[in-house]
Amino acid sequence: MKIFTESEEIIYKLRELYEKYGYRRFKMSKFEEYAFYMEYKKFLTTQNIISFNDLDGSLLALKPDITLSIAKNAKNGENTRVYYNENVYRASHNIHEYKEIPQMGVEYLGDIDIYAEYEIVRLAAMSVKQIAKTAFARDGEFSYSLDISHMGFVNALFNHYGVSEGAKAEVLECLGKKDGEGIFAACTADGVPAEGAAKIAELASVHGELPKLSAFSVCEETEKAYEELKVIFETLPRASINIDFSIVNDMSYYNGIVFQGFVHGIPRSVLSGGRYDNLLSKMGKNVGACGFALYLDLIDLYGESENGYDADIVMLYSEGADIPELEKAAAFYRDNGFRVCICKKGSVLPKTKKIIEFDGEKEVLV
Repeated sequence: MKIFTESEEIIYKLRELYEKYGYRRFKMSKFEEYAFYMEYKKFLTTQNIISFNDLDGSLLALKPDITLSIAKNAKNGENTRVYYNENVYRASHNIHEYKEIPQMGVEYLGDIDIYAEYEIVRLAAMSVKQIAKTAFARDGEFSYSLDISHMGFVNALFNHYGVSEGAKAEVLECLGKKDGEGIFAACTADGVPAEGAAKIAELASVHGELPKLSAFSVCEETEKAYEELKVIFETLPRASINIDFSIVNDMSYYNGIVFQGFVHGIPRSVLSGGRYDNLLSKMGKNVGACGFALYLDLIDLYGESENGYDADIVMLYSEGADIPELEKAAAFYRDNGFRVCICKKGSVLPKTKKIIEFDGEKEVLV
């Protein structure tokens, strides 16, 4: 019997998954000091923050992000594995207004080594697969992918060829757009030799299998990053894991693996994450960090548009119908996991997959 909506079923299964891996639930207040978000505003995916005055006059904000609050509570010398299922408050990706957005995620803070990175990436891949399987499977088929990049590799490549700190942001922006010509132009304008500029520009076209990346390993730092990626690619199922260096983030916060998860049926990423030791360092903490967030509002939005039905079955009855028998007939379908709406003949009907006409003696599929 189906007892959950698709989103509820996803949350239930993911909570079960994360707890099996030893992650505990992290709960928090809806509020945080506004100044805290201003200090780390570049880390946020939104620049619009809802603020208000507390009763004592202090300026508070509704949380636009969960990771910052978890990082704020991290302690040196401790390993922290947590997951969360909370609402954040920000401008929606889909409509230009503030929304209360459900978000779920996982964070691993502490002594982050290659296994810790692998575990986070594995949980991310399993999470995206669960979303695809639960909400977007059609006739038993579903498709998902996890695209992976490495900010340490990119930064080492930039440094090797002499990209200045001032030009890195522009080159990263072009890399995110897979704009090889833009990368070459930005690098040469920065004084990078043509050979190096061409090599960096070529990185924009790297997608798919890991071996393609080996040709770009030019120094000890890139080789170290390549080996980290190699461990992940050799351990995880390969069918839906890809290298994609258009997946980039701010180098002032992210220093290692970064990734995004996609589900066929949703036009943008449903998951994003990575290693962000630099954020903890900016907070004065000697702690590594790696994690990801799932955007449950996208699952609801596109899952509904893909399904598009208010009910699985509409059961029609005539004036004078036997109510107990009508309810008994509907209960049979409801007990087998179907959403059943009972409507009088001639009324406006909800959008449905099937219509069944009930006349007190038999059911007739219309």
